[in-house]
Amino acid sequence: MLSVPPYLPFMEGSPAGDFKWRLGVRPLDLDHWIEWGSDAPAALAYKTKLNQQHPKTVFGALEGIEPESIEIAEAIAAHVGAPLRNDLHPLDAAARLVPEDLVLMVERPGANGPELRFGGGSVCFPNRWDLQSKLGLTMAEVHAPVARLNDQLAIPVDRFFDRLRPERSYWRLGWGILDTADLYTPIDGTAAQRPVTPAPEQMFLRVERETLRRFPKTNCVLFTIRTYVAPLDTVAAPAARSRLADALEAMPPDVREYKDLARTAQGIVEHLRTTV
Repeated sequence: MLSVPPYLPFMEGSPAGDFKWRLGVRPLDLDHWIEWGSDAPAALAYKTKLNQQHPKTVFGALEGIEPESIEIAEAIAAHVGAPLRNDLHPLDAAARLVPEDLVLMVERPGANGPELRFGGGSVCFPNRWDLQSKLGLTMAEVHAPVARLNDQLAIPVDRFFDRLRPERSYWRLGWGILDTADLYTPIDGTAAQRPVTPAPEQMFLRVERETLRRFPKTNCVLFTIRTYVAPLDTVAAPAARSRLADALEAMPPDVREYKDLARTAQGIVEHLRTTV
């Protein structure tokens, strides 16, 4: 867990108004593809532990994605300057080298031509979702449980990936507020027990930095997801607290429900507005 959040995604976009999901992609400098930092050794050690304790929760792959997995594994190994284990699936081996989670989308035939499908992932730090249930899904199907997202972004997302090329990669940010500092929050019953009635000052800001790259040989797309967690009150600047409160107030009920904030959002807003 960090003492301060490295990014404040809620500061982006309009400071007030109606809620809207944002794609929010920006060009990625490949020198900064993988993001290290003081918490990286702990994240890598935790990933090792989770792979030992919950292998079916944190890793899954469709049959036949070895070519794509090898291509991205070799790229990651070259980037970090470390060897790959040869006793693991190449996607799994690649994920053991970096603090990021990895999600691999592979091109497969669809009704209207090739389409991206969720081919596999090493997701040790899921944000209350289930890896195994995503395997084989299209992008829109993966996003279907997210309130309002497909209605607002399905077409822009499809257009973005249609235009995504190996020579230019991107990154984006996402955020949420959780009642735990634990990075491991799946929904299959293997996560630690959650607090019953957490106070706002006991909540945590979770920030996810995603990178998106298409690879030239197999035309697959790799998401890397670097997760950071910090206590909510490390968002200390009055302007940042006000913007975070604005963002929470703008969320409609179904989005609050999806983000697991239906019971806690109003109390968090009041806390952010009355304390520094």
